Amino acid sequence: MKSIAYSQLIGKWYQIARTYNRFEMNFVEVFLYFSLACNETLDSLYVGVKSDRGKMLRKLSSKVLDNKNDVNLSFNNLLIRKKLKIELFDDKAGVMILSDTKRGYLTVYSRSCNLTVESIEKYLVSIDFRKFNNKDVKLYIWET
Repeated sequence: MKSIAYSQLIGKWYQIARTYNRFEMNFVEVFLYFSLACNETLDSLYVGVKSDRGKMLRKLSSKVLDNKNDVNLSFNNLLIRKKLKIELFDDKAGVMILSDTKRGYLTVYSRSCNLTVESIEKYLVSIDFRKFNNKDVKLYIWET
């Protein structure tokens, strides 16, 4: 995976599919907003929309972490410190897949909320699921 510039992440990303996460089961829609902060980080706003259209907002500081093998996205605030691997980033198509292989977590984000199941499957074939420690990776796809 090659390096990702902060400018490539700026904007709204819709969560299209994800593995089971009890925290997000109450939401009918989830998305992230990324904006450039002044201190070499990204400000990110996590938004979970409930069925009554109420929203749960969580402001996070984010950073892209490059090492020789992986590109990771870290999220931090007072309560959360999470590092997710960027499994796939297709800037042209506006698709990003993040994972935490230790927890068996995988999520697909897109700049468009209308990504088809066939498109998602096309991106998933590039991921090595053996890294998930034999955990069953079952994706839930948001209805559009």
